[in-house]
Amino acid sequence: MKIDIHCHQIEEFFHDALKSLPGVTVRVNPDRFSYLIKDGKTWLPFRPQMFHPDHLIREMDRKGIDMSVISMNTPSVYIFEQRRRIELARRLNDSIMARAKRNPDRLRGFATLPLPDAEASLEELARIADAPGIVGVGIGSNLDGVALDDRRLEPVWARISELGLPLYEHPMVPAFAEHLPGYALPIRVGFPFDTSLCVTRMIYAGVFERHPGLQFIVAHTGSAFIGLLERLDHGYQLFHECSEHISQPPSVFARKNLYYDTCVFSKSFIEMAVKELGADRILFGTDYPFIISDPTYVEALDLPEEHKQMIFSGNATRLFGKRFNLGQT
Repeated sequence: MKIDIHCHQIEEFFHDALKSLPGVTVRVNPDRFSYLIKDGKTWLPFRPQMFHPDHLIREMDRKGIDMSVISMNTPSVYIFEQRRRIELARRLNDSIMARAKRNPDRLRGFATLPLPDAEASLEELARIADAPGIVGVGIGSNLDGVALDDRRLEPVWARISELGLPLYEHPMVPAFAEHLPGYALPIRVGFPFDTSLCVTRMIYAGVFERHPGLQFIVAHTGSAFIGLLERLDHGYQLFHECSEHISQPPSVFARKNLYYDTCVFSKSFIEMAVKELGADRILFGTDYPFIISDPTYVEALDLPEEHKQMIFSGNATRLFGKRFNLGQT
């Protein structure tokens, strides 16, 4: 069995909402991606097939993928004013549940919360926590500039941990994007930086120390984070502020609370991640429809077949558990 946990789908109503924001224009490239441009900078690539689950199902059939867990990508709902953010999150979650209901053997999804509004997010969590088709919560690496270690979010982390809902992180355009002009750098360089910064801050701030049951999936095989682990452990030993909120080195949390998808698409990098973190922490992902990828890049890894099966499905079924069973909680 093969389960893709990094797969993007959006609804046209959300795309229209993004286009209506001030400073946003559309550049259409019929043969490849089209782009939303915000304030003159490339903001979001998209393809029409992101709107249509039938196309996704055909691609899954072609690639031999049994199930996909769909989610939002940049910029999610965080950039909207509060009332609109709450409305859009609710509609997006309803659409995920509807898609899963129409495709009960093929699709599941990560819910969207109207963060950084903790109270509204707790209300939406109460609504969707046991909803058929929802297997976890998707979250950005920053919430329109609000870091995930912000203490206002503590009640949300506590409740998600109590519910046993995995968190799936996806990078957002970083707050310093104005310093990355040209070449789609906010996405090419800003994304991996923001993921690494996000996870580092959450660890040093003690989020996982306070909520040891929290399971957090890091996109793009952790980006630069895995390569920084030794440096982060040294920080824990050298600087009071790096050990003030945690009683163990960051690498302990990296192996206990974090999972990593395979969407770096580098054979040597994924093999390094398995060696450093363990095959039981790696989850298969394709980054559909942005990257042309299929299971062959995992099949080509120099790993035992047992480890490949863990990556393809064993780890995901263990992590999501009974939530994969539509209609059961």
